Amino acid sequence: MHDEDFCCAVCLDFFIEPCIIKCGHSFCHLCIESQLNINEKCPLCRAHTGNPIRNRQLESLTMSYVSSRNLSGAYYERMKLNQKKLIHQKKALLIIWTELSDKPGHSTELSNLNIQDEELKSEIRWQVRQQVGVGLEHIGDLETETVTIRLKTSRQ
Repeated sequence: MHDEDFCCAVCLDFFIEPCIIKCGHSFCHLCIESQLNINEKCPLCRAHTGNPIRNRQLESLTMSYVSSRNLSGAYYERMKLNQKKLIHQKKALLIIWTELSDKPGHSTELSNLNIQDEELKSEIRWQVRQQVGVGLEHIGDLETETVTIRLKTSRQ
């Protein structure tokens, strides 16, 4: 066995909570969720992904391999960090889309969201940046809170 047998093609590190998608490729849960927020295609073969399914067998094999290489400490720290990132990602997307769906056809200034958590603010800006061109438009500088976001309008 080799390290690359247990590595995600997106983050190039050992799988954390690996998920398998329709085409058969596997990725870390955080990596594939982040990809699906932008594009519903496999990062490797570009096939439609479907819903990712947790691959418990690959997770167990990865954990055993990591343990056999005496890398468990760093692996578990990365696992905790990924779980925290995933929670922030989901919260940020929920806030963005809830705010915009409550005001169809209108825009919202990020400063009006009244978010106190700086990490969450940063994640919201990151998600807006990722969603631009996909489903959102923005006016202003994303590094400031004076940016205005709105749902992308389709042009015919």
